[in-house]
Amino acid sequence: MVPPKRAARIAAAVSIALIGVYVAGTLVIVSPTTPVRGAVVAAAGPYFTQKWNVFAPSIMKTNITFSVQAQWRDADGTLVKSDWVNVTKLEQQAVPGHAEPSRIQKSSWNAMLAYNTRYLALDAKQREIVRDTFIQRADGGGYRAQSAESLIADLDAVSKSPGSGQGDIVRFLRYDYMLKEYATAFSTAYFDQDVERVRWRIDRTRPNDFDNRFSEEQQFDDTAVTFGWRHVDDVIDPETLAVYRDVIARYGGAR
Repeated sequence: MVPPKRAARIAAAVSIALIGVYVAGTLVIVSPTTPVRGAVVAAAGPYFTQKWNVFAPSIMKTNITFSVQAQWRDADGTLVKSDWVNVTKLEQQAVPGHAEPSRIQKSSWNAMLAYNTRYLALDAKQREIVRDTFIQRADGGGYRAQSAESLIADLDAVSKSPGSGQGDIVRFLRYDYMLKEYATAFSTAYFDQDVERVRWRIDRTRPNDFDNRFSEEQQFDDTAVTFGWRHVDDVIDPETLAVYRDVIARYGGAR
């Protein structure tokens, strides 16, 4: 058994040696480029290298928001169009002051990003179609939602490779339907009306880059992509509607 004093001296010597190697390696890494420095950096990189994106791994250069607009009938049967409501801005009002805000406070933002990803997966001609209105006249009068089958056929017909790209079409239409449900529930709760149609818009604003941060002139133009009207053909569960109304009231968006 090694005596305690000797063990302490061995431990101290090993610690000093390790510290010496670390300090020497650090000095070599920050020194001018040499073959030795390259070898040390390659060996130490996987264990000690740090980059600024450790602290902000996904820096966004563009601010993106999701807005909705709704239509309903007044007492005379006239179609009334609402103003645009920025849902993302409304949700973000509840974020300041909370170190760990709830995920529900960015639900529209998350949904919009997923929707936009599926939108960008479509061909240019397909994107033009999905930005149009998905409403058609119903037999016997009135209006109804365009069927999924006819939408798939229309989008596949303008595809660069008809018949082979229906996966992207179906994935988009599924999320489009989900977003229609979301916009319907939100608009019904926000406007307190029997909503007949909804549509949405994705807005992008980009602040000036670092070199132009003090310039009063806007360096980048704002952009907006507006999608056409979607017909509301579902019945909203009262409990779901109550949740939306409560959230809107808590976020300060009650009318």
